[in-house]
Amino acid sequence: MIQYTYLSSITYINSLKFDYVNVYSFQRGTKFLERSYLIRKEYEKLKNRKVRHNNLTTVEEGRFLELDELFGYTQYLVNEKGHFHPSSIKTHTFAASTPEINRLKNIMRTEIKDIPAWMCAPVYRDALAFYSESGEIVSTLNICLSCQYMETNRFNHINGDAKTYNLLRQFFIDLGHAVEPG
Repeated sequence: MIQYTYLSSITYINSLKFDYVNVYSFQRGTKFLERSYLIRKEYEKLKNRKVRHNNLTTVEEGRFLELDELFGYTQYLVNEKGHFHPSSIKTHTFAASTPEINRLKNIMRTEIKDIPAWMCAPVYRDALAFYSESGEIVSTLNICLSCQYMETNRFNHINGDAKTYNLLRQFFIDLGHAVEPG
C-alpha cells in the first residue's frame, strides 16, 4: 500500500540538517521542449504497438520502459534510481550559512494559513538538493510554481502557504530562473 506523507514547509526546513544547497532548473526551455516532442513521438509509437500488437522486440521493450519513466509519471529532480533528470541544470551552489539560504529558510518558515489546492498535476521545473558536508544528498525539494505544490519525492508532500510560493517564485527569478508567469 502506498504511504503518503505530508509535512509543513516549516517542519521540513526546521528539521533539515545540511551543509550546502544546489539549485536546479529542469523540464523547461526550447531545447527541452524540442527534445521532448521528438522523444514523445517515439514513446507514443512504441506504446501503441505494445497495446495493439504486443510485438516489441527486447530492445524496443527496454526503450519503451525507459521512455515510460519519462512520460508515464511525474518527473522529479532525482529519480528512484538516484539519477538526476536528464534536463536538469545546476544554476547555483550556496553554503548553508549564506544570505540566499537564510532567505530560503525564512520563505519556507512562512506561516501557513492558505494551502493551495489546484486540481492539476504538478510539473516540477525548479528544485533544491540539500547536501551533507561529505557530498551526500540529504533531501531534494521539487517545486511546481504553477500548481503551487512541493514534494521531496513521490508521495512525500510538503505543504506551504500560498504566500510561500509567491516568495519562492521571486527567489528563483532573482537567481535567474526562467520562471513561467504565475
